[in-house]
Amino acid sequence: MSPEIQRRWQKALNAKPNWGAEQDDPGRRIAFRDDKTYDLGSDPSGERFREIRERMLTGRYYPKDAVEFFGDWEGQHLQAGDRILQKAPLFWGLCAWSVAQIFVATGGEETAEVGYVTTDGHHAKGWWKASLKREAEGLTLRVQSFACPGSWLYWLGIPVARFLQLRARRRAVETFLQTLEK
Repeated sequence: MSPEIQRRWQKALNAKPNWGAEQDDPGRRIAFRDDKTYDLGSDPSGERFREIRERMLTGRYYPKDAVEFFGDWEGQHLQAGDRILQKAPLFWGLCAWSVAQIFVATGGEETAEVGYVTTDGHHAKGWWKASLKREAEGLTLRVQSFACPGSWLYWLGIPVARFLQLRARRRAVETFLQTLEK
């Protein structure tokens, strides 16, 4: 880790979760609730499933141009309880930094799942989960999330925050679809 990331990581270690896994708050007026399922195409050999599962479980779910994960688990599979430092590029070299905590990270022969909750080191409050499934030689990806403002910066930048969420989701799906072209 670079010195800047190492400094941020030391702060991230003290962040406490501020939301429950898969918890919704129907009373929130300003919140984003997403539940999208994507057809990722055929996978007769299972090779694409294994490649995407490995990306999910090693903290490389998103391409680096959308969100990059850092932590002391790097090079290994994520586990429930792991802390992740997230870096999302904005523009002109600026980045949004946040801290989340993994609540699920599992992978089998036909399914894989990774999810995190926000912490007090995140600008939002909420959770996110991606579930990959291989059945009948096809792949599907379900992405679910709930996010609401957790800081004054999020309140001020709601359009930017939502743009970052949607860009990250779109870029991950685009990257997974590119495995079709190999």
